[in-house]
Amino acid sequence: MNAVTWAALSAYAQTLEGQAVPGLGELLRAEAPRLARLRAAAQVTAQGCGVLDERGELTPQGLASARARVARLGLGRAGGEP
Repeated sequence: MNAVTWAALSAYAQTLEGQAVPGLGELLRAEAPRLARLRAAAQVTAQGCGVLDERGELTPQGLASARARVARLGLGRAGGEP
C-alpha cells in the first residue's frame, strides 16, 4: 500500500462507514510503522490529488476511491456489508 492510499483509508476509517469495515483498522495498524513517517507528505499529496480536503477529510472523489480500494482488498463492501 502506498502512503497516499494509507492516508485516504485512514480518513475513511474514521467515518462511521469505514469503522464498520471488518479488518480495515487492523490493516492500517499493520502498515502504520512503515508509512507513519510519510503521513504529512501523503496527506498533502492526497489533497493535491483531490482525495482529501484541507481539513484532511475525504472529498466525494476520495470517498469513492476509498470504497473501491476496500472492495479490491476484499475487506467487504462499504458500510460493513458482506
